Amino acid sequence: MAYIGNWPTTVGFKTVNFKTESTTKVTTSQSGRTIRVSVAGSRFSATVKYPSITLANFKPIQAIATRCKGPLNSFDITLPSISYNSNGATYGLTATVNDTASTQGATSINISTNKNSQTILYAGDVIKFASHSKVYMITGNVTTNGAGGATLTIEPALFEDVADGSSVTVDAVPFRMRLQRDIQEFKYDTDGTASYEIDMIEEQ
Repeated sequence: MAYIGNWPTTVGFKTVNFKTESTTKVTTSQSGRTIRVSVAGSRFSATVKYPSITLANFKPIQAIATRCKGPLNSFDITLPSISYNSNGATYGLTATVNDTASTQGATSINISTNKNSQTILYAGDVIKFASHSKVYMITGNVTTNGAGGATLTIEPALFEDVADGSSVTVDAVPFRMRLQRDIQEFKYDTDGTASYEIDMIEEQ
């Protein structure tokens, strides 16, 4: 498998159905008691639908979908609304890890920022650390202290250790995805337009 680059953004999506996927093993005893155990970290997936678009704009999309070879190869995609923090692009937030204990399995990470005494991220915003491609969701509002420090609470837990001083992407967060189906169907209409719907899931 290989990483093949960024998904084209020339044409916007009509709809994005965004999902969180978690795998939980449920065992039920004869008495009816259930035991639930998480057996894999959560990951994100999406079904993305395009409007009818001209063939000139559609064919680059068809080309990268074909290069994906079904679920084999991966790409980065920035999802409208979902990838962007609640304060907006003009907010100018920058953040770095300020924590020597940000190890695999942690759900709480200390950061340093350029914003003092402000709510910088909100529950439901997403972030990414420089060291790996996994995207994490913020689970509680993040407010900095007078020195710009704050603590992130995230889900899922860290997939990998994160080094002190690593940068944190807090806006226009790219998801590293792969297609979910072996067969991709491209709809060509008689009016000279085409449409396409994609099922994709985060690479892990």
